[in-house]
Amino acid sequence: MCDRRERSHTFQFEPVSICKSEEAVGREPLEAECKFRVENAAHLEAKLLGVHAKFVGREHHCDTYLRHPARDFRTTDEALRIREIDGRPHVTYKGPRQPGPIKIRPEIELPLVPDTSTEWFQIWECLGFQIAAKVEKHRDIYQVEQEGRLLTVTIDRVDNLGVFAEIERVVGSSEEAEMAQRDILALAELLGLHGVERRSYLGLLLEKSTDEA
Repeated sequence: MCDRRERSHTFQFEPVSICKSEEAVGREPLEAECKFRVENAAHLEAKLLGVHAKFVGREHHCDTYLRHPARDFRTTDEALRIREIDGRPHVTYKGPRQPGPIKIRPEIELPLVPDTSTEWFQIWECLGFQIAAKVEKHRDIYQVEQEGRLLTVTIDRVDNLGVFAEIERVVGSSEEAEMAQRDILALAELLGLHGVERRSYLGLLLEKSTDEA
């Protein structure tokens, strides 16, 4: 599919580090989130009603995670994926997580032109990327207002893993992230969610595959 034979043309590029440049540091939005395993989804839904959560909608997610040809994302704590939401593709980059009780990490997400996922995978393949794993889930989305700040709560039914809840806010600075952490943990307490799961769905799925091998 991809012709990687050497060409006669010679190109020269000035080395530029976009992710590590001083101008770029801290500009990307931060995703602050906490994940919990859910034993009783109906009980959680009742708790959400009790805090006047607004049901936003239901989505089907098909996430395809990519493996970098020269960088081990497991070591750098990064992720690159194409997510199809009810068939609509998005590309997402997630940066390394900050230390702490909840997951705070840079996230950049862009919508792609509909029905172009196949072509994007062809581009990644030509660049040497490989598919690492796929995660599929059905997501119920709620919004909760807490002291004027909006938090998103999702109930995820993940294929081959079970049911989980996530509470998250997207913030623009580390200072906001600290406040988001307090808001998230306070809401988790109200909803009866305990035992933070710091592993991603991808990590959980890969661990399960290894255990079953």
